Amino acid sequence: MDINKDDREKLKYFFKRYIYIGNKYLILLIGLIFIGSLVANISPYLYGKILDSITLGDMDLLTKIIIIYFSITLFTNLLSMLEKYVGQVVNFRLSKNAQTELFDKMIRMRTSAYSKYEVGELISRLNGDTDSIVSFGINLITSIFHIAVNIMISVYFVITISIRLSSVAIFYIPTTFLVTYVSRKYFKKLAEQKKEYSDKYFSFQNEIFSNNIGIKSFQLESKTNNKYISFIDKEFNLLKKSIYMENIIQLANSLITVISSLYIIYLSAILINNGILTIGLMVSFNTYINKFFSSISQIFSINISLQEVMVSINRIIKVMSEDSEPRDELIFKEQNNPTLECIDITFSYGDEKEGVLTDMTIGIDKFGLYSIVGSNGCGKSTFAKLLIKLYDIESGHIYINGVDYFELPYDFIRSNITYVQKEEFFFNDTIINNIRLADESLKEEDIERMCKNVGLDEFIKTLPEGYRTIIGEGGSTLSSGQKQKLSIARALLRDTPIYIFDEITANLDGKAEKDIIRVIKEYSKLSIILFISHKISAINHSDKIFVFEGGKVVDSGDHDYLLKNNYIYKELFENRGASTALKGVEKVGG
Repeated sequence: MDINKDDREKLKYFFKRYIYIGNKYLILLIGLIFIGSLVANISPYLYGKILDSITLGDMDLLTKIIIIYFSITLFTNLLSMLEKYVGQVVNFRLSKNAQTELFDKMIRMRTSAYSKYEVGELISRLNGDTDSIVSFGINLITSIFHIAVNIMISVYFVITISIRLSSVAIFYIPTTFLVTYVSRKYFKKLAEQKKEYSDKYFSFQNEIFSNNIGIKSFQLESKTNNKYISFIDKEFNLLKKSIYMENIIQLANSLITVISSLYIIYLSAILINNGILTIGLMVSFNTYINKFFSSISQIFSINISLQEVMVSINRIIKVMSEDSEPRDELIFKEQNNPTLECIDITFSYGDEKEGVLTDMTIGIDKFGLYSIVGSNGCGKSTFAKLLIKLYDIESGHIYINGVDYFELPYDFIRSNITYVQKEEFFFNDTIINNIRLADESLKEEDIERMCKNVGLDEFIKTLPEGYRTIIGEGGSTLSSGQKQKLSIARALLRDTPIYIFDEITANLDGKAEKDIIRVIKEYSKLSIILFISHKISAINHSDKIFVFEGGKVVDSGDHDYLLKNNYIYKELFENRGASTALKGVEKVGG
C-alpha cells in the first residue's frame, strides 16, 4: 500500500489496538469468506459448461450441471447471509470498543488539552472517525482473503482456458494502477477538507441548540438559519468535488475496461473461428477475467480509501496522545481537621504572558466559612479550578493536610473537595438520579431531608412524579434558582471535608439566599467552605474574607475589619450597597 513509513506505523498501531482484539470473530468471518469465494468461483465454469451442453444437445449432462449449479448458488447465498451477519456484528463490536476507549480518553483529558477542541470536533472524531477506521480495517482484512482467492482461482481458469486471451492483463493492470496513483493525493486532500467541515458543522449545531433561548431573545433566527444554509452550501461544494473526482476515475476505469473487453471479444472471435475456443469457454473466460479485473480494481480502491482513512487515524491519534489525568491510587490518612495552604501560586492560561494568579498565598487551618471577593477577572474562579486540579499550577505549592498536591491523585482530591461551579450541570434524568450523582448509595430520606434544608422539597412534591420527575436536558424544566438549590443539595450530600461554592446564590431571592447561607454556615462547623461571591449579603457572615486583586490575596479579615481598613473591599461594597451584587469588569478567569 502506498503510504509512508510513519503512516504505516500508525496503521499498524491502530490495527493492533482496535482490530486484532476481535481475532476470534475475524477468523470466523475470514473462514466464511474463503469458503464462499471458493465455491462461488466454480459457478462461471459450470455456466460455461451449461452453454456448451446446450450447443452439443447433451440433455443428461445439462440436467446434472443445472442441479449442481442451483445447489452451489443456493449454498453461496446462504453463506453470504451468514457472512453479512457476522461482518456487521464484528464491525459493531470493534467500532464500539474503539469509541468507548476514545470516549474515556476525552472525558479524562486534562482540562488544558480538552479546551483546545470544540465540542463538535470531539463528537465528529468520536462517531465519524472511529467508524470509518474500523470499517476500513475489517474490510481490508476480509478483502485481502477475498481478493486472494478470486485472483488465484481466476488466474488459474483464465490461463487454463486461453493463455493468449489472458494477455489483456498486460494492458489493464498498469493503466488502472496509473489512474489510482494520480488520484490518491486528491482524495486525501478532499478527505481532510470533509473532516474539517464536519468539525465546524457539529460545533455550529451544538452551539445553536445550546443557546436557543438567546437566539430567540435577540431575534437571531433568520441570521442563524442563513449561517446554516452557508454550511449546506459548503457541504454541497464538497459533494460536487467528490462527484467530479469519482466520475473522472469511473470514466477512466470504464474506458480501460471497455478497451480490454473489446480486445477479448475480437481475439475470442479469431480463436473461435480457428476452432481453438468454444462459445461456452469464451463466456467462462470473460466471467473469470472480469473477476480478476474486479479484484485488481479492489486493490487500487483500497489504496484510495487508505488515503482518506489515514486522515481519520491522524485525528484519533492526536486526541489519544493528549495528556490525561492519571488514575493512580494513594492511601491517605485523613485528619479530623483538614488544612489547606497555598504558597506563591502562579498560573496563566495557555500562551498568555500575563498570569491570572501571581505569587498568590492563602492559608486555612480550621473549619469555617471563608469567602473570596474581588472584581471579575482577579482570579477567583481560576483559584477554585486549581484547587480541584482542573489545571496544574506553574509554580508554587498547594498543600492539603500538609501533603503537596503533586503527590496526591486526582481522585483523592476530588473525593475530598466538592466544587460547585457557576454553570449548573444536570442530565436529562429524574431529580433523584441527578442528586445521586453525588453518591449512588444515598437513601431517599436523606435526599428529602437535604432538599427541605435548601427549600426545594415542597416544590418537588408538587410535581406529578415528585423526585422521579425528569427535569430535561440541563435541567431545562427548572428555574435558575431551583437549579442552584438542587446543585447545593447535591453538593452537601457528598459530605466532603472541603467545599468550594462559586456564585451559587446569584439567582436566589433574598429569603432563599438567607436560608442557603444558614445551611452552609451550619455545615462550615465541620468542614472548610470556600465561598466565591459578588454579593455582600452572601458573605458578611463569613469567618474570614479574602480579598483578591491582580491575581493575589491583598488582604483578609472579617466584614467589619475590611470595610474599615481595605479600600478595595470598601469600594466594591459601596458601589452597589449591602444587598446588591458587587460591581466588576468581566474578564477571563474571574
